[in-house]
Amino acid sequence: MVHADSPRTEQEPTPEFDEQCIGVIRQWQRGETPFKEAVATITHLEQQAIRDGHLANQGRANHLLGYIQHFRGNLETSIQHYEKARGMFSRVGNARRVSAMDLNQGENYRYKGDFNRALRLYRTAYEISKEQQDLKVQTMASLNEGLVLMTVGQNTSAVKAFTQTLELTALWEDTDDRDLPSLLCEVQHGLAVTNLRQDNYDGAWAAALEALTIARQIGEPFQNGYANRIMGEVVTELDTMPDPAFSNDPDDYFRAAMDAFRELNAEAELARTMHMQALSLARRGRRTTAARKLQQVMIIFTRLGMVDDAARAAEAQLSVL
Repeated sequence: MVHADSPRTEQEPTPEFDEQCIGVIRQWQRGETPFKEAVATITHLEQQAIRDGHLANQGRANHLLGYIQHFRGNLETSIQHYEKARGMFSRVGNARRVSAMDLNQGENYRYKGDFNRALRLYRTAYEISKEQQDLKVQTMASLNEGLVLMTVGQNTSAVKAFTQTLELTALWEDTDDRDLPSLLCEVQHGLAVTNLRQDNYDGAWAAALEALTIARQIGEPFQNGYANRIMGEVVTELDTMPDPAFSNDPDDYFRAAMDAFRELNAEAELARTMHMQALSLARRGRRTTAARKLQQVMIIFTRLGMVDDAARAAEAQLSVL
């Protein structure tokens, strides 16, 4: 056994260790393993990597702990894990995984409302991954930049980033990569939001329908949550349904989204869905119910440290009272 005081400097995690970690994450993503159990298992794997003195394995465990804590809404904990992971990968000279940590850290700062910092991290990740010819991270960085631009209302720039993302996905050689459909689902989600803001309801419906179609094919809670949430937003704005096979009640989609996020204890996304449902309720004249829901949402956002989301919910509540 190699001890921690003589660390192993292989750049990549061992295949066996990586497979164990990813297996835990996949089971959690499918709703088969509870959050606490998944965290405990990966933490145990991290301790094993520390005993073995394997820096890349330690980095990988912290990477995935950061990932799962991010979706739980524990942003500060996630930030700490990503910082540790970045440090480990930097020590072994793995620039590709360093760029991936910058990318993921950008997501934490996007959720915290620090959009300038998030954009800097995404653009750094994009440039490093381009140099490393890592098309996957480059694609994800482009997508995430679009999501930030969308959040701050720069819709034209966001659409440009989403279009670039689609162009990058077309270059993927491994079309069976399981991350590809998830990326495409998120791109369509972003396009649906930006089309909706520009009053392009046909475009919003087409993109939302594509996102939902992809999500149903994937069959995983996160994508189902995102796709159903945007469907609820789009249906709220439609006078008539383009396809009578789909429900014309926005609450059907918001409930489906919340059920998906509850399955994973993804509290941040659950709160965002409640926020979108509240805006939909207000749009449909149910202002008292909307105000109560927004008050609940503000409490959750504040507890999670999602400052920008809390401010937006407070502003929305004032507008419906």
